[in-house]
Amino acid sequence: MVSNMAHKYDKYDKKGLIKRTIPYIMQNKIRILFCVISAVLIAILTTITPRITKSILDDYISPTISGEITKNIAFSKIKLLLVYYGILTLIVVALRYAQNYILNLVGMNIERSIREDAIRKIDYLQVDYYSLEPDGKIVSKITSDSTGVRTYFNVFFSIGQALVNLLCVYVGMILLQWQLSIIILIIVPIILIWITFYRKKVHSYYTELRETSSRITGKLNELISGTLIIQAFNQEEYMLDDYKDLVTNYNNQDKKVNTISIYFGWELLIFIKRLVEAGILIYFGYEYFKIGGVIVTAGLITTFTNYLDRIISPINTIFNNLNELEDSMVAANRVYMFLDEPNDTRIFDGKTPPEEIKGHVEFKNVHFSYVKDHEILHGINLDIKPGQTIGIVGHTGSGKSSLMNLLLQYNDTDSGEILVDGANIEEYNKALYRRHCGIVLQTPALFEGTIKSNVTLGSNHTDEEVIEVLKEVGASYLIEKNEDGINAHVSFKGENMSLGEKQLISFARILLRNPKILVLDEATANIDTATEMQIKHAMNVVTKGRTTFIIAHRLSTIKDADKIVVLDSGLIKGEGTHEELYQNCPIYKDMYDSQYEMLKHLKHS
Repeated sequence: MVSNMAHKYDKYDKKGLIKRTIPYIMQNKIRILFCVISAVLIAILTTITPRITKSILDDYISPTISGEITKNIAFSKIKLLLVYYGILTLIVVALRYAQNYILNLVGMNIERSIREDAIRKIDYLQVDYYSLEPDGKIVSKITSDSTGVRTYFNVFFSIGQALVNLLCVYVGMILLQWQLSIIILIIVPIILIWITFYRKKVHSYYTELRETSSRITGKLNELISGTLIIQAFNQEEYMLDDYKDLVTNYNNQDKKVNTISIYFGWELLIFIKRLVEAGILIYFGYEYFKIGGVIVTAGLITTFTNYLDRIISPINTIFNNLNELEDSMVAANRVYMFLDEPNDTRIFDGKTPPEEIKGHVEFKNVHFSYVKDHEILHGINLDIKPGQTIGIVGHTGSGKSSLMNLLLQYNDTDSGEILVDGANIEEYNKALYRRHCGIVLQTPALFEGTIKSNVTLGSNHTDEEVIEVLKEVGASYLIEKNEDGINAHVSFKGENMSLGEKQLISFARILLRNPKILVLDEATANIDTATEMQIKHAMNVVTKGRTTFIIAHRLSTIKDADKIVVLDSGLIKGEGTHEELYQNCPIYKDMYDSQYEMLKHLKHS
């Protein structure tokens, strides 16, 4: 029985998938037109060539044997017919070669366009999507499922071409001998019924198969990214067993598909074809090789046998492509559903914020929830003056990051307002508003490239400007120790750099961007004490003159903040300086004392 999970990828039916794919196909309409015309020409020419064979047998070889015409006449005519045959064959070969080449180009273009749209979609998606969908599944949709759309196009065209071939061959049979063609027609509805039964049977299994494949990709992503934790907790066998269960489930689903193919597959249809051939021979024998008074010649029998094979060949193509068609339809459904996810409508819409802002931030009775009826923030009220540094503290789940996500416009409030210089930020174009904001995460985001490309992130700045900001945050040693200076290579995710070095580059990035609002999300959480001094210096440099929010893990890093806000279960439990909160806020005092005792214990251990 198919799981409910499988059916969520059945949004588009056959017509819907075709309609959804047409815009990508029409980007290559000239090439597609050539392929369609060549498909028709190939079908017509391959229907003509058996008639040439019939003419050679019936018009020249048989009369030569019976003495009706001389060998010389027959030989000269046969040579001419063979030349025609050869020319037609060469044309068919050339058309097929050109068609396959162009179809491959079209398929690559479709896949590239799908992937570009999928990558672009990542920038437009609402942030909530990433908390609900594992990274591995998203990667699977962009890579293997976009390839599935290409496969869907190729298979669909192949089936269409097979149907054109089928039609042309059957027309050729009718023109040759309509009585025998009626007998051949018996096989077609039987095969069509069989194909319909087979498609319905395998579709559900392929849906489950694709879903399981996506889960395997997600699990591999988890295993790779979580290797250190898995090893630290000696969970290798447990995680391996979990992975094995997924693979076993995949193999079982694959066996179901293979079983259907074996018991209801092509070999059974070949058996039906042989029965029809036997029926034709019996009919010939019964009629003494005469039908309607017309003598059944060797050429007629040869041509009909050829046509029968040519009828079976496109049906074979259709049948052999059914598995790929079902698999690719599931893949296409998945990637199209990803592309149909609702966009964050204000990324490029909304009012244009002022060119310059002061950085006066106000939270007015802000309520927020990720899931309906499960509120995270409850009536937050804050007033932060321009240039102030605000520490945000609280236990895990208190709402610190959620509050900053609202300020950075990754999420919208349920009610209430967030004002910057008196204007509601939810009325602004998000992309333009975020130019006034900067963020440094606990785990810095670096990209493969150079030191310069990671500082500028594509913005147009000179080498001198990049060197200057690196010096200001105390990271000049990064370019001094590398022969290539600011053009020194940065590996994938900055893996050839320490965490502290990544943070310094993140701070240089902020300094170059020069935003008025800055969020430091536990920027000193996972670094050693020596590196913390470097980071503190960089923090002092980048926070100067900016309205800064510091989500603090180590409370010692925000002792000198202008104001500290204590959050607990989405409520503000305290607000003031370090001294004021230590005296008047039990939650803050407990947090500070526990950290102080921990540090004292570590020093003496």
